[in-house]
Amino acid sequence: MSNKQGKMAGYINYRMRVTLMDGRQMTGQMLAFDKHMNLVLADTEEFRRVKRKQNKPAAPGASGSATQTIESEEKRTLGLTIVRGAQIVSLSVESAPPPIPAHVLERRLPPVSLLLLLRAQA
Repeated sequence: MSNKQGKMAGYINYRMRVTLMDGRQMTGQMLAFDKHMNLVLADTEEFRRVKRKQNKPAAPGASGSATQTIESEEKRTLGLTIVRGAQIVSLSVESAPPPIPAHVLERRLPPVSLLLLLRAQA
């Protein structure tokens, strides 16, 4: 395992913010990654900046109308997503992974079963 993969493995289950080449940003819980830096994110939300032109009525006595550009941020919920590594510009931590309840730790479940159990309780 290379050093980069070892560092990435430490961020499994963290809530991450991913910035893509086209300017979109996604936040979600990182479940997995591979050698190409493709990511699997759970509970993903996408944020993108949208510029819209709005016609502004002309001032009294002036001819024509002026256009004004309004920039806003749109959000949409995507859920479980796979993000292609070649499209990723940056990756940053939004928050630490949620704590595992004591009653779940006592069961000594394998990691995959533990993740499924935590999702079912949420």
